Formats: sequence, structure tokens, C-alpha cells
Amino acid sequence: MTNSNSSLLPRRSSSSIVMMAEERGFGAVCSTSSSSVGKARAADGEEEEEEEDILNNSFFASMTTHKKKKYLAIALALMSVSAISFKAGYASSSSVQQNETNLSLPLPTWASELVASVRSSASRKDLNHIFPARDMHDTHGKIDPLQTFNWHEDFETNNWDYKEQMQNMEKWKHPPANGGEKFTVCFKEGEKFNFFGAYNFINGGLKKAGMCVKNVKVSANMDDPSCDVRMFRNQHVPEVRPKTNPKQVDIFFTHESPSVYSPEMKDENFRRSFDYVADYEKTSGLWFPFAVPVFEMKEDFPLFTIPRKERIPGVAWLARDCMSNRANTLRKISDEYPVFSVGNCANNVNEKSFPESVMEMPRNRKTSFQEPLSNFMFYFAVENVGVSCPEYVTEKIYYALSRGSIPIYIGWEGVNELLPGRDSWIDLRNYATPQQLAKRLREIAESDEEWEKMHKWRYEDPKTWPKLFQKAIRQQTEDSKRALCALLQNGESDKRRKASKEPKQCERQTRIFGEDLKVEGQEGLGAFKRDDIDEAHLGTNVLTDKDVGVGGKMHSWEKHLKKTCDTDNSCFEWIK
Repeated sequence: MTNSNSSLLPRRSSSSIVMMAEERGFGAVCSTSSSSVGKARAADGEEEEEEEDILNNSFFASMTTHKKKKYLAIALALMSVSAISFKAGYASSSSVQQNETNLSLPLPTWASELVASVRSSASRKDLNHIFPARDMHDTHGKIDPLQTFNWHEDFETNNWDYKEQMQNMEKWKHPPANGGEKFTVCFKEGEKFNFFGAYNFINGGLKKAGMCVKNVKVSANMDDPSCDVRMFRNQHVPEVRPKTNPKQVDIFFTHESPSVYSPEMKDENFRRSFDYVADYEKTSGLWFPFAVPVFEMKEDFPLFTIPRKERIPGVAWLARDCMSNRANTLRKISDEYPVFSVGNCANNVNEKSFPESVMEMPRNRKTSFQEPLSNFMFYFAVENVGVSCPEYVTEKIYYALSRGSIPIYIGWEGVNELLPGRDSWIDLRNYATPQQLAKRLREIAESDEEWEKMHKWRYEDPKTWPKLFQKAIRQQTEDSKRALCALLQNGESDKRRKASKEPKQCERQTRIFGEDLKVEGQEGLGAFKRDDIDEAHLGTNVLTDKDVGVGGKMHSWEKHLKKTCDTDNSCFEWIK
């Protein structure tokens, strides 16, 4: 998981391309140029704002020839640099991007076409003719049940015990440390609380005042005595952090499994230094699952309804955390079925060819990768460590489900409680060999009946979805301060444990395709490491042939498929 990519872009002129490229990466430049109106994923749902074309003709018409050449040179350089962050899988921060400027990468096809269109004063219509944006109002005759569904009333809540009218703070388990009737919440380097898949939970809720919170300090001095609640996140924890008031409540945020990126969670003394933990476990002090909020599922519905025949019959993968367990498993799949590894890890595509260029098409939503990845039938959604991890269910599988790409995953007993159902995803544990898996994928890829069977859940009454799946969606949709206030009001219970309780661990090994996948050697970052440095290294780490296991590189999709046209996704032939 990485930086969230859902932040709202303001109106921009041509002169702001530098700032935007540094902040958002190539995906933002691409998407901003593709649409005059963009939808932002805000806390309360859907806000709209108009945005200007970055490279509009009127701007260039007013410039001298010398200035035109200067700005075109800057744009070319920035697009090359920002393409690195896109190929790595996610938009990078400006600091990460500066660390990557020493790398070279060919200018993507989309960027070349953009520059060519500017030089020839081509219209925006001409650019969209080259790579047309998908119609995000076309639901292919399907009706979204969430459009008329009242999730406030019909989705079960995990915070049923919060009594918003209880103003007598003496009855609260954790009253404000400094007295009064509301809390001041302080974040240690709050700008770093950018967990991908939890944007709305943190930025749309916890970072805003309301309910029992009177004030939020996003980048606070943690010695500030006015702090009633102090928030810390993994990789940004000061080794010394004494409380200025014994009644302060300290919460540790970690978005990774303790078997991988949060090994400090195995240390009881470390856990006891906090009052509560906020993570993916449903009994953590502050539960933040990675389910897709209702308003994003509604936005994704047109993508979900894309027919089988309009998708590429391959397995897509977009990752920057280069861990050999995952890559080796996917490499074995590529022996038998087309794989499109479009990220930095074990990349096997040429971004200048079709159909890989779907990753560079204009997007209606500014920095979302939902649209390009929806072009693929399947998605390799295996978690970072590449083994089975109880309750560790992240955005990888949830976003694939939301856009209609069937996720390939490693499950665990109980995982279906957090997912729509057994027919909505493919469990790698059920296949003894890559050949067996490939046979099943081919069955789905060639049959409308099998395809519809795996997608029927989305057209059913949401009240029939598994209860825990409902709770996960609601927890991500509603104002997360409700969960925080419920914790402060009620404290530890059967549903919310103190930080001292030991978390669940990933299985030490999981058997896939007749081979035991082990946790050892897959560990990553810890609580005290800086992710703006360490994740930059992960983002530029290209796996070698040795890393993906015996057998060499990830096979090209062309081992299994032949493309018979250059216009859409419908004309593929299987190579016998």
C-alpha cells in the first residue's frame, strides 16, 4: 500500500504543470489533460469542479517562439520523470520523485502524442480521438442497486455503542485530558498518514473537527500539552514520546501486517507504549478496513459493467513492493496464461505497444488507476508478503472487485466474511498447478455465463451481502470520527482491544502450486524507518530473473495471445 491518490486538484493553468507533476506524477498529468470536468472523491461523496486544459492552445498562442520551446522542453522533462512514478505503480511525493531523476525512461506514447498535438496546434478533440476517454455514464443497461440504497439505515455499523448525545464527559472511559466536552486530536507528521485505500477514513474524517472533536492539529508538536489524543503512524514513530498528561490517549496506526512491514507489533513492550492500535483487524482499537466506500463503488459501477468481450483476457498486476513470493507465483501463472505486469516489479510490458497503452489513456478521474485496470478481466491481488494473512485484506482485492476485474487472491478461513462471496474471486489455494488455474481463467474468459456468475453479487440487494463486508464498507464510508468517539467513550471491549493484545500473524507458509511460500525473507519496513526514503528504494527496485524464481523472466502476454487489431480489446486470438 502506498500514497492515496484521491486528493482534489484545483483549477490549473499551463504554468502550474511543474507543481502538479511533482506532486502527483504522470498519472495526474495524463488524467488532467483528458477531461475538462473531474469528479473528486470527497468525504461526503461526490463533489465536482472544472479544471483547465494544462496545455491549452490559447496559452501557447500568446507566447513567443523562444518561450514555446522552453515550456515544451520543461514539459518533456517532467513527463519523463513523472512517468517513472506511474510505472512504479503509484503517484509519488515530490521528495521521492527527486530521488528518481537519475533514472532514464523512454517518453511514453501518450506523452509523445500530447507534445505532437501541441506542436501542431491540434484540438483537444483530436487528442481524445487518439485515446478516447471511457464514457463513465455508460452502465451497459445495468442498474446500480446502491443508487437507491440507504446505507445509513441498512448497512450494519461497527460503532453501534456510540451515544452521540452523552455530553457528561465524566462517564466517558477517556474524557479529554485537558477537561472540557470535546477533544483536541494531534497527528505526528499528519501529512504522512496517506495509507492507500484509507484516504476517506483518515483525510475525510479524522483530520477534520466535528462530533466529539473540537480541534485537529495535522502536524503537531507532540509535546503540546493541549493534545488530548495523539496519533502516530508506522515508519514515523519517535523513539522517545513521553506523554505531557497521563490522561492523553496515544493511538498507533499501522496499515501493514506485523509479519511484513510492522515487525515491532510483535514486541509487547512496544505495543504497551500505546493505548490503542488502529489497523485492519476488526477488533483493533480503531478499525480501518480497506473496503471501497459506497460513493466510490457508485463511481466505479460503469467500469464494473464493462462486458467480458470488451476486456483484455489477461491477468493485470500493478505493484512496486518487489517481494519474490508474489512475483514468483505470478511468473508461474505467466507460463500458462497471459500476464500484464504493468508496474515496476517484474515488468513484462512495452508501454509503447497496444494493449499495454491502455494504461496511458485519458482518465475521467484525475489520479485513479481504476479506469485503465478495468480493461483487464483479471487482477493479481495477492498481498505484499505473498502468503495467507488472517484479516489482512487490503485495497488490492477491494478495488479489483469494485471495477469488475476478477481478483486472484490467497485466502484464509473466514475471508469470505469480508468479501461479497465465494463466487466473486479466485482462491489460489484451490488450484494444484498453474495449468489448473489457467484452465479456469480461460473458462471464465470465454463464457458469458461464467463471467456473469462471478459478477452477480454487485447487482443484488446490498442487504444480502455478508454482514462483515457490509460493516467494512460502512466503516470506510461514514465519518470515521464516529469510530474514534466510540472508542474514547467506551474504551476496551470485546470489539475493541487495547494495544497490548498480540495481533494476528500471517501464516508462516502457504502452499501454492505444490510449493510452500514462506514469510521469511519477505519482511519490509518497521515503525522507526522513514518511508519517504525506504519506499523510494522499493519503487525503483526491479526484480531480476533470480528474484522471480527458476524459469527466468515474467513471460510476455504474446506467448498466449495474438492481437488482430489496434482499436479495442475485443480482437484477441488464443495461440494454440
